This record gives sequence, structure tokens and C-alpha cells, in this order.
Amino acid sequence: MLTLIFCIHHPPSTTLIPSAVEEGTVDVMSPNKKPRSTSSGTTEPDLCYRVRTITGFVNFKSSQSRDDRANVLSKAILLLRQLETLFTENGFVVQTIRIATNPFGEWMPVHDSKQTLATLVDLDEQLTHHKIEFCSLGSATKPQDAQELCPMIIETSKIFSCSADIGAHDIAMAEACAHCVKTVSQTTAPSFMKDGLGNFRFAVAACCVPNIPFFPVAKANQGGDEDLAFAIGLENGSLAQRLLSDCGSIANIPTGFRDGMQKALSPLQDLCESFEQRVNSNQNEQLVKFLGIDTSLNPSLDENGSVAHALEILEEVQTFGGPGSLAAASAITTTLQSLPGIKRVGYCGLMLPLCEDSRLAELSGEGLGITNLLSISSVCGVGIDTVPIPGDCTVQELKALFLDVSALAHRWNKSLSCRVFPLVSKKAGDSTTFDFPHMINAKVLPLGNSRI
Repeated sequence: MLTLIFCIHHPPSTTLIPSAVEEGTVDVMSPNKKPRSTSSGTTEPDLCYRVRTITGFVNFKSSQSRDDRANVLSKAILLLRQLETLFTENGFVVQTIRIATNPFGEWMPVHDSKQTLATLVDLDEQLTHHKIEFCSLGSATKPQDAQELCPMIIETSKIFSCSADIGAHDIAMAEACAHCVKTVSQTTAPSFMKDGLGNFRFAVAACCVPNIPFFPVAKANQGGDEDLAFAIGLENGSLAQRLLSDCGSIANIPTGFRDGMQKALSPLQDLCESFEQRVNSNQNEQLVKFLGIDTSLNPSLDENGSVAHALEILEEVQTFGGPGSLAAASAITTTLQSLPGIKRVGYCGLMLPLCEDSRLAELSGEGLGITNLLSISSVCGVGIDTVPIPGDCTVQELKALFLDVSALAHRWNKSLSCRVFPLVSKKAGDSTTFDFPHMINAKVLPLGNSRI
């Protein structure tokens, strides 16, 4: 099976889709940008969201030869490039295109470490040839694979990401994931593994279904059919700030925020459905299916890109993490999961990655802790994400954290993930010193009984 998921910034083109800003009370035009010309020569407003990724989901089989996998990959990437061109020509900014596979245990020779490494090296060469910089190899489903193969995957290439599926009260998998995270954190070669950054490409996944557009939990359906499917995810912190500023109060989220999101996303959906229809009318072998939009609020590193600050705009939330935060997060998530006329896929929640949200990074030095983030995840998702923790954390402490995340996810049947960075030589309260374009620096948060 081949599945595509992409995340988008766009001023829409009137040749394909209507304007996202219509008559009404909600203005979703960026306050810092002027209208720009589209490929049709008309002028449309810049909306406050971007393409985070176009992700192609492919299904590999253990019976496939190297050439068979290469052929599947080439077809997927060809379509990805066509989508990238389509969006670019219509005023979209596409940040990345990515590949994700079905769980690696289904197709890699996992019982032979030499053959596994050879398969990884070959896949890395193919992806590099096609200029693909991000590839998720799906999830580990066995503790042994999580503990032994996930570190190998992460260490082999900076292109690769993966995750591990954890069930409710799954002690063995939680412990295996803890060993994996510790191993990766202590690996310093090749250079892309330094400073604990290898764990940027690994997450513990609880109730994470296929077709989530965001890494590292992205994975294709197991044993999927021959249809080509695609969906959308966003980078939209600026849009969140604009809409919640217009709302002013939690009371207006079910109406004002809902209407603003629906107006912003409808033209995106129209374009996808138009693409689906056009491709299906011309293809003989594979049919394209539009899966929907991951409506999650996802921050950017822009000045006005913080999702945490967006909540603080509401009159009921003085400081994110304090009183009113749960109520606001719950109201927003309920709305994101019920936008009228919008086909949804993925998390559809509130994304709070500590080292990817400037306000969260600031609050990490003011008492915000992992418990606060996990508490808010109980009503909105998406889990514990990009959180730096002390390098001397124990396997037992990590195992306990992963079990907490899993318990919450399985109790409420919601997709949650946990991505933490144990930093060697760092203790709770220290500042990180990342030199990494996808993250900002924050305070190291404590685990266990340690205190800042």
C-alpha cells in the first residue's frame, strides 16, 4: 500500500480552490504579511499556516527483492514530487517531503543483524539518491526489536526515524523502550548522534494508529491494499493565535474558532479532493484516496508561532499550565475533532513539543513540568514531546514515564506519544545547548524525585 500525508502553508489559488477568507467575523489573514499573487495572476491572502510535510506511506513485503522495493519507492517519490510541484505552483510552501513504511518487523530480515544493516544501508542509498531527507520505518511491535533494532535504525542514517508500540501495562515493552532511549542518548558517533539528538527520531507510541502525518510515529497500514492514500497535517501556531485572539474567551471556541478553522481548511480540502478526482480519472493501476486533514494545532518557531501562547490569549488562561489551561485545551480539541465538513485523520489535537514552542521553552524555566504536560495531554493529546531530561535518568524512571503515557492513552483510547532526550552531563534545571535547526533551547526537566 502507498499512502501520502502532507502538511501545508498556502495562499490558495483561485484556479483550483476558493478563497479561505470569506465574509464573516473571523479573519484568518496573517497580520504580518501582504496579499500575494497566485499562479492564476489573481491575488489571495497569505494564511497563517504552512506545509510541515508531504509524507508518502509505502508498504514493503518481506518477499520483495531489492528491485521490487526500489520500484515501490520510486513510484511513491514520483507522486510526491508531483504533489510538491502542484502545491508550489499554486502558492504553497512545502517544507519537506517524507516517506514512511509499514512496521519494519514485517519486511526487514530482523532475525539477521547483518542482513538488517545491509537492508538499511541500501534503503538509505535509495532515499539519498531521490533526495528524501526523512523516512520513518514504522514501529517496533516486539520488545526485542525496540531494544536492539531501533537504536540500529537511528544510528545507521540521519534520514531514519522509528517508534515502538506500547500496550496498556506492557512492562516488557516499556523497559525495552527505556533501554533504547538510554542507548541512543549515549551514542555519539556518527556526528548526527551527538548531544542526544538521536532521540529526536524515536518515540514511544501508545494507541497511535496508521496514517498519522507527523514523525516519528508515522507508519503505513499493515498489509494495506494497492490504493494510494494521502492526508494533510499543518504547522499553524500563527493561525491558532489569530483565531483565539478573535475568540477572546473559551465560550467562543465552539463557534468562532470552529468557523475560522473550517474556513481556513475548506479550500485545502477542496484542492485535495480535486487532485484525487483528477488522478483517479487518469490512473489505471493505482487509485488515489484522500484520507483527510490532521487538524492538530502545531507550533512553529516563528515569532507568532507558539501554540502555548495562543491559549494564553484567552481571558481564562493567565499562564499556560495554570488554571484554565485544561478547559481551554479541552474546548479546542473538541472543536478540532468535530469541524463541520472537514474530513479528519491523525491526532487532531493540541501539539505541545517543548523544544519546538518558544513559550513552552520559556515556561520550562518557570516551573512547567512533565506532569503538567501529561495532565494536559489527558484532554487534548498529543503526549510528551521533545522534552530534555537529565542524562543520569534511570531505566526505571523512563519505564515508569512510558507506562504513564500508555495508561492514559489506553484508558481514553487516544493516540499519545512520548519523545524525551536524556542529555549526558546535563541535570535538571540546566539549559540545553542544541545546535539544531528544528528545535530551540529550553531547561532540562526532572524525572523521578529530582527537583529543579
